[in-house]
Amino acid sequence: MAVLLTLTLAACNGAGEPPNPATSLCSSDITPISAVQGDGPVSPLGNSTVTVRGVVTRVQQGVGLYLEEPVGSTKASRAIFVADDSLSRSTRPTLEIAVRGRVEERGKGRDTLTSLSAVEAVATCAERAALPRTTVSLPLDMRQREAFEGMRLALAEPLVLSDHYDAHRGEWTLSPTHPLRIPTEDTDPGSAASKLALRNKTNAIEVILPGPDRPAAPVGASLRGVQGVLGQFDDQQRLLLEQLPDISITTPAAIAPPERGRLRVVSLNLLNYFNGDGQGGGFPTERGARNLAEFRAQQARTAAGLQRLQSHLLAVQELENDGFRPDSAARSLLDSLNSGDAADWAVVDPGGGQIGSDVITVGLFYRRQAVEPIGAAELLHAPPFDGRSRVPLAQVFRDRTGGSTFLVAVNHLKSKGRCPESGLNSDQGDGQGCWNLARTEAVRSLLPWLQGLAEKAGTTQVLILGDMNAWRREEPIRAFREGGYVELVETAAGLPQYSFLYFGQRGTLDYAWASPALARQARHAAIWHINADWPRDIAPPQPWLRLSDHDPVVVDFDFSQAATSD
Repeated sequence: MAVLLTLTLAACNGAGEPPNPATSLCSSDITPISAVQGDGPVSPLGNSTVTVRGVVTRVQQGVGLYLEEPVGSTKASRAIFVADDSLSRSTRPTLEIAVRGRVEERGKGRDTLTSLSAVEAVATCAERAALPRTTVSLPLDMRQREAFEGMRLALAEPLVLSDHYDAHRGEWTLSPTHPLRIPTEDTDPGSAASKLALRNKTNAIEVILPGPDRPAAPVGASLRGVQGVLGQFDDQQRLLLEQLPDISITTPAAIAPPERGRLRVVSLNLLNYFNGDGQGGGFPTERGARNLAEFRAQQARTAAGLQRLQSHLLAVQELENDGFRPDSAARSLLDSLNSGDAADWAVVDPGGGQIGSDVITVGLFYRRQAVEPIGAAELLHAPPFDGRSRVPLAQVFRDRTGGSTFLVAVNHLKSKGRCPESGLNSDQGDGQGCWNLARTEAVRSLLPWLQGLAEKAGTTQVLILGDMNAWRREEPIRAFREGGYVELVETAAGLPQYSFLYFGQRGTLDYAWASPALARQARHAAIWHINADWPRDIAPPQPWLRLSDHDPVVVDFDFSQAATSD
């Protein structure tokens, strides 16, 4: 336990009076904090006992405090963490104190925090009218961040929120100007993508929010007044904010309804729509809701979003793969669709119960007054799909307005998770992640299969929807282009686009690919940003926000002038 000394001086009792211990600790044998920190990732004085002096800038009750020299070196940090629980309860910011203790590194890996522990003595030396503050700007590389470790910083420019995955725990990631982008969304895989990934790291700063407030702020929200101590949280460097910044939030505008006579098609990843046993029990499920109340809330959010989308044809992913019985997830979703004004929804049932062997599957739902299914639905059980990517579902429809026939396929390709340690499907280090070969092979198997189905149906109009788990410049997406397909959103709305937030970076996983003949009938295509930008586990300002972690893809077609057979 530290011995706490004060600055109050005793009256002199003669020339033989011993020096006041506080005066001695505050003025003699002081080691500059920058010398303790050094210019490397760890202290050059590790395990040695030193006395430092600085201003208390932040106290973490029961843990310790941050101490900073008001002036000093610009090449090494002028701040240090003092790990002492009793001291954290007996001091406060603005006090200038001297501390003697042992130098050590706290934490694991590269993000260790140089600190003093085993505190032997503490003295209050003065009180400052203001705390030290250093103004910085992003980008900051690892070396620069190390030079600011433990210091009280203010970000010069307005920032934007780039990541909120752990916002419910009070953690954000901020960046300058605009949210960060997935490298292979805008850049070809390889060295260019690697450079952009490194640039993203220097342009991101992770922060810890003060207090219990957890604002429902979306990615892209503008923030001013970002200020705090660059300390450590969960063994990683974080900016520990002193107060909530000023936040400017914009809620996405409602999507316009389709024009009269047009057919609206929507593709949406439902984020594990599992309804238990369909009778109120069976929770927690393998994926999705942990209890009935959570499912009811998910069901309500989904219904609210789908009602506003006003689609005629709905392709979904991450639907529980439990067939089409009355108590199945598919029937539950169908009931939700039919609970609104448009109570003429039906589901495409390919027969045979479950679709493939995965716990999640794809699905197709349609309004009877808008389209009519022609013939039986088709499934592709080829090796690239069974056991890896979900089995795709295809159905020919006839548009009731113009009489045109078209083929729709809904897909959900293999994700980038659960990577093998070696082999061609392991992460090749080019920015495409693992299972890239499996996704590419799936596309190359899918396209000729669909070509055959289209020829059999006598149509050249083919629409491929779904979550492809590949960013826009990656090989699986290139395979669609090489197959002659047109991505409708980028054609109609332009680039850049995004539908998903992945480790604090925006990119597109969800697409609408059309054959050239069908692309000519598209009148509108867009991604409606109601999900990916909004944090999980925090109530959004509107009930139709954050119904999933993927944004829906919306395409409006006009078949009124199309031939009845294509």
